[in-house]
Amino acid sequence: MQGFVEMMAAPVVMALILVAMHSHLGYHVVKRGVIFVDIALAQIAAFGVAVALLLGGDIGTNTTWLVALASTFVGAGLISLTRSRSAHRIPQEAYIGIIYAVSSAAMILVLTQVPHGGDEIRHLLVGSLLWVSWAEVLKTAVLYGLLGLLLYARRKPLLLVSTDPERARRAGLSLGRWDFLFYLILGFVVTSSVQIAGVLLVFCLLVVPTVMGLRLLSDPGRQFIYTLVVGTAAVVVGAAASYGLDLPTGAAIVCTFGLFLALQVGLEPLLKR
Repeated sequence: MQGFVEMMAAPVVMALILVAMHSHLGYHVVKRGVIFVDIALAQIAAFGVAVALLLGGDIGTNTTWLVALASTFVGAGLISLTRSRSAHRIPQEAYIGIIYAVSSAAMILVLTQVPHGGDEIRHLLVGSLLWVSWAEVLKTAVLYGLLGLLLYARRKPLLLVSTDPERARRAGLSLGRWDFLFYLILGFVVTSSVQIAGVLLVFCLLVVPTVMGLRLLSDPGRQFIYTLVVGTAAVVVGAAASYGLDLPTGAAIVCTFGLFLALQVGLEPLLKR
């Protein structure tokens, strides 16, 4: 037990910080019906990391983070432009899927020119959560805290745009402007998260706890508390399995999230009673 605490304390705390931030953003993502926007932005950030590596940078440095952030901002701008009144003809998710596929292919092309590119692809997919330091934990907590304050300050228009875009239009809100702000914040988050947790875990943190909360509860406040509880439990169980079975931490947590969702779906008739 002592060995687990010493080795896994920083990774578990980092994952819990990610759960808190991603669960809030995940509610907006699911309500907007753009489920894959997070993985698309995460993949764009991964492409930015690949470009930084090609230019001689290293994962985890400020230079690499800035290159990835710049790439994510471009992606956020493109995605915010894809919302259309003709969504019944061409859903926004189609554009997001195209952006994801192109950025994935571009990342692979770039990393083929980087020494040990295959290892870097694996790193960007599953992350290196096991090796985070307390300094990284503190830096991420401060950044996400500031972004959380911004989300709180702009919560009403952001929530209206996410849940009822037609009403937001009638209220005079510019959907493109508010979309860009939301995707900008999401871009900041995934740019930091993808180098720590990897593309797959970032996607799961954003979507799985929110889906579980929405399936079981109707009150948004209770949903958010439930997503935090579920996310925390999945992180702890996945990290423990990773430690005990000598498995990659990020991948173990992703599979734990999938298992938790499957268990809830099976038990929902009993839980709802």
